[in-house]
Amino acid sequence: MNIIVIVRQTPDTETKVKITSEQNKVDNAGITWIINPYDEFAIEKALKIKEQINAGEVILLACGPSRTEEALRQGLAMGADRAVFIKDDSLENADAFTISKLIANELKNIPCDLILSGKKVIDLETTQIPIFVAEELGLPSLSLVVKFTEVDAANKKVTCEREADGAKETVEVQLPALITCDRGEDIPRYASITGIMKAKKKEIKEVVKADLGNITKTEITGLDLPPSRKEAKIFEGEIPEKVAALVKALREEAKVI
Repeated sequence: MNIIVIVRQTPDTETKVKITSEQNKVDNAGITWIINPYDEFAIEKALKIKEQINAGEVILLACGPSRTEEALRQGLAMGADRAVFIKDDSLENADAFTISKLIANELKNIPCDLILSGKKVIDLETTQIPIFVAEELGLPSLSLVVKFTEVDAANKKVTCEREADGAKETVEVQLPALITCDRGEDIPRYASITGIMKAKKKEIKEVVKADLGNITKTEITGLDLPPSRKEAKIFEGEIPEKVAALVKALREEAKVI
C-alpha cells in the first residue's frame, strides 16, 4: 500500500507576523519555517499504517517555493521514504485553488492507494486544498480523522474514527481515497540523528510546475494585523466587592450587560 502525504511549509506558530509595505503580503524576513503541524499528524498516521502492514511506501508531496524543501527533509527524517516537489518560487503567494490544481495534476502521475493531508493549513487558515484535490481527482474524501482503527490492505479499505459535532463516528472507506487528519492520540515522532542523516540521501524528485494557464480564483488585496489586546483589569478586595466591581465594569465600560 502506497500512501501519499500532502505537505505544506508554514511559519512557526510562535512567529511574530509582519506585513509588507504593500499591505497585501506577509513579510518573510526573519520567519522560522516548519511543516504545517496538521500535516505532521498525517505523516505520523501514514508511518503507523506502513509499520502495521509492513509494506508499501510513504511518499511526501509538496508544492511551493524553494524553501519548502526544508519541510520535505523534515518529513523524510521522520521516516517517509521519498518525496516529490513541485518547485517554483512563483508559488510563494499562490491561492488554494492554484495549489490544489497543481497537486492534483501531479498525483495523476503517482500510483497510490491512500492520500493523507492535515485537516487545514495554518498560514492560509483554510481546509480547501485537500477537498479541491479530491474533487479534481474524483476521489471519495473524509475529513477530521483522528485514528485508523483497521487497515485492510488486501481488500483496499480502511476503518477510521473522525470527529463529528462533539462525538466520534466510525467510517469504513474504500480505497483509493483522500483523508484529512487531526491529531487524535498521535504525537508526531521526533526525527532521530540517524533519521536526519538518512533524510539527506533520500530522493526528492523535483518536477516542473505544469502550465495550467491563469487559474487563480482569489487575490489578497489587503492584510491587517489584529488589534493589540488591552491590559487585563484586576479587581481588588473581598469576593463580594470584586463581583460588584466586575458587574459595574461589564455594564458601564464593556457595555455587554
